[in-house]
Amino acid sequence: MARRRGASIARWFLAVHTALLFAGALVVFGLLALDARSSAEAHAAQESTDLAATVAAEALVIDTVTTAHAGATTDRDGTVAEASARLQPYAEQVMAATDIDYLTVMDTDRTRYTHRHSRQIGRPFIGTTAPALRGETFTEVYEGTLGPSVRAVVPVVSDDGEGVGMVSAGVTLDQLWDSIGPRLLIVGTGTLLAFGAGAAAAYLLARRLDRITASKGSEELARLFAAHEAVLHSVEEGLLLVEDGTVVLANDEALRLLGIPDLTAPFAMADGMLPDAVREVVAGRSGPAQDGPLRVGDRVLLVSRERATHSGGNLGEIVTLRDRTELQRVTGELSSVRTISEALRAQTHDFSNRLHTIATLIELGRTDEALGFAAAESALGQRLTDRVVQAIEEPVIAALVLGKAAQARERAVEMHFETHLAPGTHWLDPVDVVTILGNLIDNAIDAAAARGVPDEAWVEIYLASGDDGALVFQVSDSGAGIPEADRERVFGQGWSTKAATAAGRGYGLTLVRETVESLGGEIEVSDGAGLRGGAVLTVTIPRPAPPGPSAPAGAP
Repeated sequence: MARRRGASIARWFLAVHTALLFAGALVVFGLLALDARSSAEAHAAQESTDLAATVAAEALVIDTVTTAHAGATTDRDGTVAEASARLQPYAEQVMAATDIDYLTVMDTDRTRYTHRHSRQIGRPFIGTTAPALRGETFTEVYEGTLGPSVRAVVPVVSDDGEGVGMVSAGVTLDQLWDSIGPRLLIVGTGTLLAFGAGAAAAYLLARRLDRITASKGSEELARLFAAHEAVLHSVEEGLLLVEDGTVVLANDEALRLLGIPDLTAPFAMADGMLPDAVREVVAGRSGPAQDGPLRVGDRVLLVSRERATHSGGNLGEIVTLRDRTELQRVTGELSSVRTISEALRAQTHDFSNRLHTIATLIELGRTDEALGFAAAESALGQRLTDRVVQAIEEPVIAALVLGKAAQARERAVEMHFETHLAPGTHWLDPVDVVTILGNLIDNAIDAAAARGVPDEAWVEIYLASGDDGALVFQVSDSGAGIPEADRERVFGQGWSTKAATAAGRGYGLTLVRETVESLGGEIEVSDGAGLRGGAVLTVTIPRPAPPGPSAPAGAP
């Protein structure tokens, strides 16, 4: 059963971001609204206080309230009517000239002398009065006959300092909201625009994120990443992702093959911890052909490169490393076996020709000539064998030279041999000897035979030991030689001067070079001396240093 696919991470991002923006917009608008209301209430309270204090200090109000307060005990109704007749017109003028919703002048017992609605005159004031009776000025939000309002209450003090009444001025909350409505509209519009801009930006980001993640959800991405890591670190090939001179991704096998297991990606190719050979392999500067077998330390790696793209964008270069060390060794052994096999075939063919000649002479009754021919050929072969075996201590080299001599004779190529090998040169692996010397002699015989000059086809082999124990193999031929422009290319894989249809061409000198480099040696190509022409290939292999004493246990 297929796993149910959840919402993509882009949609989740858009939903969460939009919800957060909306919640943020509401909070901001609410805070701004509360701030606007608080500011309006503070402003209304200050205006009410200033107006009430001004009215309470007015001489008309003081005289009228003082008189009414003194006569309240005798004729209450008449006193209220007389005081209201004098103060109500004044209060209405003040309310008309200001933003105050009501202005009430009252006695200390709360009896109103003025009010916005005349029917409320003479009735008790609704609200707090205790602080004013103590001579204090205060403000409050209270619901009176006109509804909730912000009000100030100020005591009225007679000329002799006695509190004879109070003045209350206020602004209803309905008017207060009407006054801050335009401000809230501006704030709301700005908040809505900010929310719209944020939502649009979130939508664009979500679309880009949706393209990048291919509409996958977070769990699906997590599974893909886990699978990617598992595959990356389990493949047998080494994988590197190189971008702008930086290795941004490398699996464990790549680090092992390059001999840098302690490094972790990303790291720059200019990192001082990288060996030069590794830096050249990763950077693609290892030679004319960037792809193919390359030697890094004691390993032969098959390197391939490919541009990495995603959705039309360039992600860098993928470098694939495959370990071909064992395959290279097997190839060298196969080449050695093939060389010995060809030498044996040549000897077999040569002896077959001799036997046919001897048999024919016997059939013709010329036994004396047959015995003489057999004795001469036997003596010649024995002399060559004795010379080679006595000159060369290593039996593999001797067998190789004898086989190649028969092969050269079969192709009408004269082979000269000279050796100055010192005793004790058997430290070189026989497989490496056959790979190096066998391929050099094969190429020399091919070049000499291909020139097509009768009686002038020859190959010379020179073996010697240096003063420091190094081995020197030099093979010369009478062929056409190697142009100077091609002396580096001849060691490239697949390069050959022979017919393109010939199978297996272009690998001999590549094996020679890689084997020589693995032994720490070097190979040189030059022209033949004097008028003899041809090419001279010289291989120098240093004697390996004896192993040092093992470190004592516990040594750092």
